[in-house]
Amino acid sequence: MHSMRWHHPLEPTVEKRDLQNALPHCCRHFFHPTRATLTRDGYDDFKWKSRNHRKQRHKALTPGQRPRTGKNLQHRFAHMSRLEYWNISWWVAMAFTTGSVIWVINGFFSFLPLVNSDVMISEAGLGWTAFVGATIFEAGSILGILEAWNREDAADFGWNFYLLHHKNTANDIGSGHPEKPSKQWIWFTMDTKYFHELGFLAAFFQLLAASVFWISGFTAIPGIYTAIIKHTGVLDGTFWTPQVVGGCGFIISSTLIMLEAQKAWYKPNVLSLGWQIGFWNFIGAIGFTLCGALGYGAQVSSGVSYQSSLSTFWGGWAFLIASVMQWYEAVNSVVE
Repeated sequence: MHSMRWHHPLEPTVEKRDLQNALPHCCRHFFHPTRATLTRDGYDDFKWKSRNHRKQRHKALTPGQRPRTGKNLQHRFAHMSRLEYWNISWWVAMAFTTGSVIWVINGFFSFLPLVNSDVMISEAGLGWTAFVGATIFEAGSILGILEAWNREDAADFGWNFYLLHHKNTANDIGSGHPEKPSKQWIWFTMDTKYFHELGFLAAFFQLLAASVFWISGFTAIPGIYTAIIKHTGVLDGTFWTPQVVGGCGFIISSTLIMLEAQKAWYKPNVLSLGWQIGFWNFIGAIGFTLCGALGYGAQVSSGVSYQSSLSTFWGGWAFLIASVMQWYEAVNSVVE
């Protein structure tokens, strides 16, 4: 495993070992490790994880020197009330949480008329929530790519070791200590090194999927949907098919998120927050894919229409669960 590629500069006194990822042996060396053990003489080993690194969860303090670690669960939940505008991971979580709320509302517009005859179908409510939800998911996916491109190059361990373990304040990291390499913000890059990172690949497939899925959000706009609903081929090609293709992309993305958190490709890591986020995104992706797949027959079968709408309903809730977890993750650091 020591021959596995490593891509983060380390503080000179820090050594790395046990570099691993969860992929099968035939392809694991093509990808960067998702976890490693970093060691420094005289100190406890540090369990580095690529998702925590990307999400800046190794940073113990905010730029305003406020602690990002909570003494208990109540304190950690309280961190969710903070506006971490400086944190790209917070913006990603906010976008997907907002988008998921919109999709839950869309699910109510879609499903309630089928189970309660007193509730009227709102074409405007259905169409506009689909368009807004898809657009916000697209924006969140773009932010996810920016998050992956702008993850720190250097591993935090060693550079800010004292800060991480609360042995000193930020001012105590004095002169003579090696300075951590700086990172410039990236708006766009063609650097292929990122395609060796599971986290970036998850964001990449998420963006591809959201871009295709957005087409169905656009064609759901009331005036457009009314024009195409009478033409089955056009409806299938521009409304249902983008949902199926986009949903499949969401499945790939969420699978990569789960793999990033696992120790072996065949062993789920259910106790990992990152894995749970991937799992609930996977459930949501299945729901949205089924919505589109069942939609092909929705016009000829009330039962199929019911299941298609129901899939949107529970899929939106699954995405919301994952997004709230991601919000919690973004504002709470870990010290391992």
